Amino acid sequence: MRFGEVFFALLVPAIFGNAQAATQSLQARQSPPTEIQIRHLNVVSDDLPAADRERVIRCLQGHAYVSGEFEERTRQSLRDLGYYFARVDGAEISEVHEDKSGKSADVTLKVKPGQQYHLGFIGFKHATLFSPDQLRSQFPIQTGSLFCASSVGYGLEKVKSLYQDKGHINFGAIPLPTIDESHHTVDLTIDLDEGQQYVFGHLTLDGVEPGAGTGKALMEAWEGLQGKTYNAELLTDWLKSNWPATTQNQYYVRAAENDPRQVNLFLQFR
Repeated sequence: MRFGEVFFALLVPAIFGNAQAATQSLQARQSPPTEIQIRHLNVVSDDLPAADRERVIRCLQGHAYVSGEFEERTRQSLRDLGYYFARVDGAEISEVHEDKSGKSADVTLKVKPGQQYHLGFIGFKHATLFSPDQLRSQFPIQTGSLFCASSVGYGLEKVKSLYQDKGHINFGAIPLPTIDESHHTVDLTIDLDEGQQYVFGHLTLDGVEPGAGTGKALMEAWEGLQGKTYNAELLTDWLKSNWPATTQNQYYVRAAENDPRQVNLFLQFR
């Protein structure tokens, strides 16, 4: 047996709605990295089967990535085909062309796929809110199938959504893989930090209301939500029903600093 550990960060940060002006302003001042479209992808390998080579090429060719991202994207594609320990050397970029639509180039990558691995079991530690069967059903990959990193990631996101829908916005999970080299299998034990359940807290309004009585109506409508278990979909529905439909309005929610079980909503008229 050989043991390995992979960390998937699922801690939920402060949750933002439409108000991301500060972040967008910062991004606008920074020069975004230039993306290069893969016009032709050449995967060089002595032991990668031709069919899998073509799958990797179909997955990546024609898409645009920033320089330095080609290797990780290729490695991810190989991990989705069961090549858990795949290695990808630095990309060779040639025949670079640039026109109105952007940059494109031919990309060559040297690959050492290693052995293919299958999924063993997926188990859970410290799960109290949902049963192991409920949690396992979120992963679209069966025991015995070729290991697929994307399917594992998708399942983790689905599990996160289950907890968020119950108000556990600080839910976290660490998948701990165990590698069986003799059988070429990967077992996953997922250590859960369920966190605390949050409820809707206070509503704060800022700015000049767009019409007389708008603020009062919002505060009264919020009383029907305050104290209920936090749920992002419920908040979205409330905003659609009550928040004035104008692109100049902003909102965001965040956990209260003085109460670890409460989420407050901030609305700003602009």
